[in-house]
Amino acid sequence: MKAFARSLSILVLASGVAAGTAGSALAVFSGEMSPTVRSGDGDYADGMEAFREEDWSAAITAFSKVVERRPHHDNAWSLLGFSLRKSGNHERALDAYGRALSINPHHRGAMEYLGEAYLDLGRLRDAKILLLRLGDECRRVALTFSDGDFEDGCSEYATLKASIQSYERDPGARVEPVAQEW
Repeated sequence: MKAFARSLSILVLASGVAAGTAGSALAVFSGEMSPTVRSGDGDYADGMEAFREEDWSAAITAFSKVVERRPHHDNAWSLLGFSLRKSGNHERALDAYGRALSINPHHRGAMEYLGEAYLDLGRLRDAKILLLRLGDECRRVALTFSDGDFEDGCSEYATLKASIQSYERDPGARVEPVAQEW
């Protein structure tokens, strides 16, 4: 019955959005890909596996292969950036996030990760500007549904905001947020 109620909620919400009755929300969509299905792109699948295992070197190798073959792959660029940042290569990470956002300027994960990179580099002002941009982006989303779970569509905003607040309290003791998959 819960599954039916969730499906009905999505249908009603989506109908409301289509009819223009869901307030200011412009989109309702699924978030991450199902973690139970391995990607048909072997390099991307390998990258995701390495990403989950926090094997940043292997993730960089795999995602680099993906973007070489498929330069339009915004998720691969974003995850490559995250992996590069975790490996300490902030310059290349900033480039990868920039590529992800040039392909998809609405990529909330890339925005969050770029904000985190700015904090790593001591660029608080840039992180705050990005938080404002991310907040504007999050107003476009009313609800996400991913693998049987509903979210408010803005976990990236909440995570970056908490990281900024932590940084402002003590720049040296910032806790790294948990990586998200796409």
